[in-house]
Amino acid sequence: MAFIECETLTHIYLKGTPMETVAVRDVTLRIDQGEFVAIIGPTGSGKSTLVQHFNALLRPTSGTVRVGGVDLSDPKADRKAVRRQVGLLFQYPEHQLFGETVFEDVSFGPRNLGLPPDEVKTRVEEALRSVGLDPAEFGPRSPFSLSGGEMRRVAAAGVLAMSPTVLVLDEPAAGLDPRGKTEMLGHFRALHAQRGITVVLITHSMDEAAALAKRVVVLDRGRVVMDGPAREVFTRADELTAIGLGVPAVTDLVRRLRARGLPVRENVLTVDEAREAIREALGWS
Repeated sequence: MAFIECETLTHIYLKGTPMETVAVRDVTLRIDQGEFVAIIGPTGSGKSTLVQHFNALLRPTSGTVRVGGVDLSDPKADRKAVRRQVGLLFQYPEHQLFGETVFEDVSFGPRNLGLPPDEVKTRVEEALRSVGLDPAEFGPRSPFSLSGGEMRRVAAAGVLAMSPTVLVLDEPAAGLDPRGKTEMLGHFRALHAQRGITVVLITHSMDEAAALAKRVVVLDRGRVVMDGPAREVFTRADELTAIGLGVPAVTDLVRRLRARGLPVRENVLTVDEAREAIREALGWS
């Protein structure tokens, strides 16, 4: 069942001025509850603009957006209720931190819901644990004394403490070292698997998209140009390259081997799959 529905969504910045820019154009898209979807596209393709409609930070210039059955183009729509269901973690989420302590920062959302102190405490502790942080150790600390990776986890915990139905991640691992990226994204994968949270991931990394998402949506110049299972999307390497993207490193390796005459099967996305495909092609048992 579709939880997020966009019908011919268009968003124009500074409409009617000399600087008018069409950021999203005629996008029709449905995201089902429990999906893990990656949205990829070149810089300026409209990815961030699109997802900011999912929790009513932006309103459509034309078209409709429905989240959980709520029509966000309706001026009377309960946007606060939608924002409680859709958590948005921006690129460089550490910029979202402001509390004197980690506990204060993560508890801000639940406290503003008017929840009892015991429930607030429980939510904060569960959210911190879900991103790999010990509440007893990190709760009393200043978020600004933490490492970059730890700050990102705290920001993510602040979103998770609201118990969202949908988690929208806008390049959440940008700027982290490889280990930090792996750990950060691993926590989101676990949340999806264990809790069934719907995850929408914006990323410039084809490897991240292939490793995490079952479905990939490709934007170019504000339009959806591809939408389907990751394995199918990444077989369209020439089309992806033409719009300034690429394919996962493993997929590229397999393409190069095939070009040199090795009959490696296609639709390979992971290192383990590539290993098996190469062994099969070489006739190794």
